[in-house]
Amino acid sequence: MKLKRTGILGLDEFLRGGLPTSVVLLMGSPDKGHEIFARQVALFRSKKIGVTYFTVSKTQEAIRTNMSAYNLDVTFQEKAGRWKFIKLDKNSGSIKTAIITEMKQNRCIVLDSLSELLLDHSIKEITDLVMAMSNQNNETKELHFILLTKGMQDSKIEITLQHFADGVINFEALWKAEDLARNFMIQKMLGSTVPTRRVPFSIDERGFTIETSTRIT
Repeated sequence: MKLKRTGILGLDEFLRGGLPTSVVLLMGSPDKGHEIFARQVALFRSKKIGVTYFTVSKTQEAIRTNMSAYNLDVTFQEKAGRWKFIKLDKNSGSIKTAIITEMKQNRCIVLDSLSELLLDHSIKEITDLVMAMSNQNNETKELHFILLTKGMQDSKIEITLQHFADGVINFEALWKAEDLARNFMIQKMLGSTVPTRRVPFSIDERGFTIETSTRIT
C-alpha cells in the first residue's frame, strides 16, 4: 500500500515512510492533540495536493486562529487553491455528496467532526458516510482524517466507528506531577503493519512534535 508522508519530524521514520492511503479516525478529548495533528499533516499534504477542510459548527476564522498559534498558516495554500474550507449543512445526503465530490477531485479530506454530526444524525447515517468515504478511497487512494471527540457519544458508538474506519489513532494526555504527558497509539491501520505502541509527543509553538526520534525507534 502506498504511504503518504505526514511531515512530522520523527513520525514518518517511525511509520516506515508515512501513513497508508486510508480514512483515518482520530480520537481524542478536547485539546488532547488530534485536532492539531490533523491540521498540521493536512497543511503538509497541501504542498502537493488539494485539501478540503469540512466543518460542522466551527468557523473558518476560529480554525485559522487556532492554527496560527502553532505557526501553521494556510493563507498561501488558500490563494493557490490547495486549501479550502466548506461548512456542512444538516442534510445527511448533502453531506455525503459534498465529501465524495471533493474526494473524487483527489483532495485530502479533513472532517471536523463526526461528534458534531452525531448531534443531528443517527449512527447509521454516520457509518454510511464513513463507509462511502472508504469505498471512494479505494479508487482515489489518498489520506483523509475524520475527527471524533471522545466522550461526546457513548462508548458503543465510538467502538462502531472504529470498526468502520480504515484506521484509528487514539490521542491521550495524563497529568504526571506538574507535567502533562501526551501520547498517541495507532490502534488499527488497514493493510499496514504499523507499530502498535504508545508514542510520546508534545504540542508547542512548533505544533505537533515527536519528543525524540530515539524514544520511538
